Amino acid sequence: MASMPYETLYRKYRSQTFDDVIGQDHVVRTIRNAIRAGRIAHGYLFCGSRGTGKTTVARLIAKALNCGDGPTPDPCNVCDECRSITDGSAVDVVEMDAASNRSVDDIDALREGVKYPPMRLRYKVYIIDEAHQLSATAKDAFLKTLEEPPPHAVFILATTESSKIPITIRSRCLQFDFRRGTVDEIGGRLKTVAEAEHLDIEPDAIELVARIAMGSYRDSLSLLEQVIGYAEGRITTKDVYTVSGMVDEDALLEIGEVLATTDTASAFALADRLMREGRDVRELLKSASNHFRDVLELKVGADKRHSNDVRWRDQADAFGQDRLVHIIDIFAGAEKDLRWNEQHRLALEMAFLKAMARPKEVAAPAMATPVRAAASPAEHVRTPPPAEAKPKETKPVEKPEPSAVPPQPQPVAAAQEEAPSEPEPAPASDAVGASVTLGEVQREWQKVLRHVEKILRQPNVAALARAGQPVAVADNSLTLGFTQKWRFHRDKIDTNTQWIEQGLMDVLGTRLKIRTILVDEPEPEQQQPMQQSVEQVAHPLLNDVLTTFGGTVVDENDSDPWEEQS
Repeated sequence: MASMPYETLYRKYRSQTFDDVIGQDHVVRTIRNAIRAGRIAHGYLFCGSRGTGKTTVARLIAKALNCGDGPTPDPCNVCDECRSITDGSAVDVVEMDAASNRSVDDIDALREGVKYPPMRLRYKVYIIDEAHQLSATAKDAFLKTLEEPPPHAVFILATTESSKIPITIRSRCLQFDFRRGTVDEIGGRLKTVAEAEHLDIEPDAIELVARIAMGSYRDSLSLLEQVIGYAEGRITTKDVYTVSGMVDEDALLEIGEVLATTDTASAFALADRLMREGRDVRELLKSASNHFRDVLELKVGADKRHSNDVRWRDQADAFGQDRLVHIIDIFAGAEKDLRWNEQHRLALEMAFLKAMARPKEVAAPAMATPVRAAASPAEHVRTPPPAEAKPKETKPVEKPEPSAVPPQPQPVAAAQEEAPSEPEPAPASDAVGASVTLGEVQREWQKVLRHVEKILRQPNVAALARAGQPVAVADNSLTLGFTQKWRFHRDKIDTNTQWIEQGLMDVLGTRLKIRTILVDEPEPEQQQPMQQSVEQVAHPLLNDVLTTFGGTVVDENDSDPWEEQS
């Protein structure tokens, strides 16, 4: 007697009822209520990543509309109609792969077939998978049929790239977005399959398969099937690591232990051993970034899985939160750049060395004192410390004060009035965390913006912040002043302050909270063009030049650089 052909797990355990669909409650509930109320749409658009149940739900709609007891939100799965749809023999349910049937001729054939009523079922259901791959002319040819189909036709389009579906098609359909499954949802599904298949599998192995699947139910079942074929007896996490090609936990913890030290020789030796073991560098970098993400999760107390593991706790204690974020960015960026780099060994070694280096944390405090002590008169003209300008009341000193901080004269003046009358304690009032003064922030402001734009990859935030200027440092916060002209930029910055704060931390080594205020435009009579600094004369182009080329302003004299030479 011939044996029954083998059926893969993801086909064998495909959901056959709406109740069996996991993780898409918002889609299932809406469709069931519509069928129950008799409000059956002629077009549906299912959007979502692979393996999230788009085609499965499309077939369930076909069952619900054509069930012998229907239309019903709960198809019976025992009538001839339901069974024919389940085994794929229903002639009135047409599944079309748009990747291989994407031309105008294919759409013309579909339009010709739509005219005729169904042969056996109640509705003709057309399921068009990967609909975004239809050619532009095919999409246009499909519009009229989709807009006014015959009453017996229902179209269900499934796509992984909804942005490539023209708005003219999307507006004619009911659009549903399928979300990725969580680790718990996929893990629960895998447990059900493991019990049905009588598998002996470790709970940690099930969780690892669910994590590797990255939200795809189909990928999780396909990986589980591979592991079943590889393992002999009980399925362990080691079997999952081996089959999936991922880096095992011991190797990742060893990477963390090496990066926690300053032994660069150990980093080179570890990279050499991993390469000799035949590790895939791209998978290694991806696994490393995910590992340090888990370490960060444990560090902040959000991870319960590794809370009792001594090695994980020790590794979480060895790194600070800021450094963990820094390391994750390094490995994620290295993995992204690897597509353009054929020197995989070098890329791995450089990622290790960059991750081993500590972020600049003490450079700003070390420079703070000598910069204040050695500040030249020209520097005081551009960014005068509030306490130094207060005690001097002679007219020669008062003369350049209105142009000291031209974009925000009002707030600076207010800050000067609030400063202590004694000259010596003034720097302490401006210092925050790492003895950073307003003058230092103003001198490094362009570097901070460049760091936000290039390193943190937030060019929009940097452009918004460039419209303001630092006007005060007090109470662990930096105040940025915006004129009425830049009110919109100020409002936008208020919702993105974390990037400016991170840039200040990385460049100056101190943590400041960002506050914003509106300042008045300087009065015309208060401006002294002949004594303006280079920054004022060249504004607004100078800021862009400094940001692009990473330069600094050197004002050797107080004369106007645009003054005609006699």
